[in-house]
Amino acid sequence: MRKHSSPIPPPENLPTAYQEVLSWNVSTRPRRVLLAHTLAVLSFCLFGVLFAFGAVSVGKQPLSGSFALGLREAVALMVGMLLTLMLHELIHGVAMQLYGAHPRYGILWRRMMLYATDPAYAHPRNRYIVIALAPFVCISTLVVLAMWAFAGTAWVPLLAICGVINASGAAGDMWMTLIVLRYPPSAYIVDERDGIRVFCQSTVGMDTP
Repeated sequence: MRKHSSPIPPPENLPTAYQEVLSWNVSTRPRRVLLAHTLAVLSFCLFGVLFAFGAVSVGKQPLSGSFALGLREAVALMVGMLLTLMLHELIHGVAMQLYGAHPRYGILWRRMMLYATDPAYAHPRNRYIVIALAPFVCISTLVVLAMWAFAGTAWVPLLAICGVINASGAAGDMWMTLIVLRYPPSAYIVDERDGIRVFCQSTVGMDTP
């Protein structure tokens, strides 16, 4: 539960008889920041293997001697990574907008993290899960299709790296999805720049994971 003298008011679209049962932000506790980085590294390793397999099987990329990182490739990789991160947040925002929110975008400079959020709008739990996982699902699918379309070319390893970056960046989305799954489908979730607020009907007990 939020612990300060001037609590943030609940969103206007929140049904009556709901109360805030969880205010969860990554940056409020050092342990969470460390865990977030750990999950990102683990995701990078896991999906690195999976997308490498996809590059070989779907993209027809040879196992060795197929990709040299010269200046052109390095620039293409940096541009691709930046566009991937921007597309990740844009998909979050589009999903929010489809469900009635009015997302805004920005950067948390201290954490060098892009975000899309609308803290004035509450989403039913299952809709929030769709919003949280939409970039991972959409971009991963696009990467696999693009590897197939550009099979055997130098684009394949670049696409695979972008897929890994996106999946690694989605580690936090997956973490928050696991948190909200602890609450019933009737719960409402408010997205914040680096966390969430959970609202439940007053009969549901409060929790602080």
